[in-house]
Amino acid sequence: MIAMLFIVLGWVAPAPAQIRVMHYNIAGFQGDIGAMEAVLEAMHTDNKMGWDQPVDIFLFNEVNNTAKPKIIAAVNASAPAGVTYVLATYTSASGETSASGAQAMFYRSDTLTEITSGHLDIFTGASRYGDRWYMQLKGYTSAMSKFYVYGAHLKASTGSSNAALRNTGMQALRANADALGAGVPCIYTGDFNFYSNSEPGYATLIAAGNGQGVDPFGNANWTGSSNSLKHTQAPLIDGYNGMVGGGLNDRFDFIVPSLGASDGNGISAMMSTLRSPGNDGNHYNIDINSGNNTYYPMEISRSNLLADNLAIASDHIAQLMEFQVPAKMSAILVNAPTRVIKNAGASIEVKVQNVAPYFTSTGIDPLDFTLACTGSVIGTASGIGPLFPSSISKFVTLNTSVVGTATGNVNVTSPNKGVETPSITLPVSTQVVRSSNPTLEPTGDVDMIQLSIDSQPDLGSISVEAGVRNYLYDSSQAKLDIDSVSFTGTMASRMSMTAGLGSGLTSGTRILRFAFDTNGVTPGSYTAAASVRTSDEDIIGAATRYITVNFDIVVGTGVFGDVTQDGFVDSGDVSLVLLDFGACDGCITDLDGSGDVDGGDVSLVLLELS
Repeated sequence: MIAMLFIVLGWVAPAPAQIRVMHYNIAGFQGDIGAMEAVLEAMHTDNKMGWDQPVDIFLFNEVNNTAKPKIIAAVNASAPAGVTYVLATYTSASGETSASGAQAMFYRSDTLTEITSGHLDIFTGASRYGDRWYMQLKGYTSAMSKFYVYGAHLKASTGSSNAALRNTGMQALRANADALGAGVPCIYTGDFNFYSNSEPGYATLIAAGNGQGVDPFGNANWTGSSNSLKHTQAPLIDGYNGMVGGGLNDRFDFIVPSLGASDGNGISAMMSTLRSPGNDGNHYNIDINSGNNTYYPMEISRSNLLADNLAIASDHIAQLMEFQVPAKMSAILVNAPTRVIKNAGASIEVKVQNVAPYFTSTGIDPLDFTLACTGSVIGTASGIGPLFPSSISKFVTLNTSVVGTATGNVNVTSPNKGVETPSITLPVSTQVVRSSNPTLEPTGDVDMIQLSIDSQPDLGSISVEAGVRNYLYDSSQAKLDIDSVSFTGTMASRMSMTAGLGSGLTSGTRILRFAFDTNGVTPGSYTAAASVRTSDEDIIGAATRYITVNFDIVVGTGVFGDVTQDGFVDSGDVSLVLLDFGACDGCITDLDGSGDVDGGDVSLVLLELS
């Protein structure tokens, strides 16, 4: 068992996308080295299907001991910058070191890994062995992201005995594939040397069973000029350097997926992509480079160059085929709430997408998914997850009827074959809280109070304060925001709020400071009211509430003893003092501030009589 790694420094190759498979019988590498390198390079840049991409798997026939170092060098020399190839398990059984040679497979080390324990040599008769390789897509862990590749070179030449030997070889390959079980992806490649669809070996390839081959070209006859696009041998009438000639008139070479690799699910053949680069269908039984080649219809020079190189690289031409890869599911919660108000309508967005990288969108298995919820999360949904960067959003709801911690899961699952991350659980944990409750009293739920402002004219701005609290606050209640204030009443234009706005009030007291502008005010009695807008913290379900502060405003004349506020001290003031006689703390008639209106206050007003 031999493993060789070829490293090309530089640009890092992109992540795995769909798989490009090439098969090529290199005729023991009897052809021109430069032409072979040019052909291999053209396999990477082939954009016949609308895109180009580096080959992921090279499968070669007739790799004998002389050819092996040459093909290693050619694969390495033709590799795109930054792409590295590994020689998969290589065995050369007895008899395979002759001109016919063994099979050799190379794979991209950034997209694939060989599971070496899965390699087998399978005796196919006539001293020949086929190979089975077991491959794993990098970036995937599911069982169905693994697949088998078979490579074989069956007995050549016409005649019933040779056809029987080919059938014996194909029976051995099919028996091995059938034993793997139903649905397992397999790719059959090789120079099978089938002359027509009537050969028993071909019938064995496409016979029913777990490993049934599904021919991308269909099961009809492929001989004759009308089927020239399917032919792979030989590119010249007179073979180059002793190789087989005859012109393109035989389909000896095959890339055939099994049922499990052609059902459109997971790793699956893109059936319409099978082609032989350089075969334009117009060179039946003639040299492939005779006249103009139109494989790339709008690029004749490019087509002619490829045909010239194919003519002298081997006595076969190569085949390419693309395979889609499984989906990769991503699911996330978008703006899932951590706190909500009780009984709020809380919707949670679930964003789903297919994050498998790709060269073309048809190279990725479409992502089917379903969504179900548990616990306090409610809802179901299904859909197809679009390819990144696009996404699809589904919405579920949260039960917010009970104060406390609402928990549950959003479970997103995909039934897709080989899908990476087929099940994603998105936990939800949200605190459900009561609404905030503003109060203007420390011990009760009070939404309105009265404040008095006694002043004189032209004293500038004077202040009065009130305290607001979040009544009965605890961790199960929303924080309180003081958002804005508006004033009404006869003195509304002279009122302002100089402190108290802000968010996040919990268990403390927020001081609301109001200012009254006395400048130029005519003595008298006035009113004003402050409507203070409060709200819950900025979470789902936040509501608005108002608290009110009413102001009784008295602006005096500034004359001592003028309790009637008419600008004079006269008998009216004496009468008002006498009317308030007795305990009267805070009354304007308590001139000496004793807390009682008594003879002292009468004496003071009499002294000020005009």
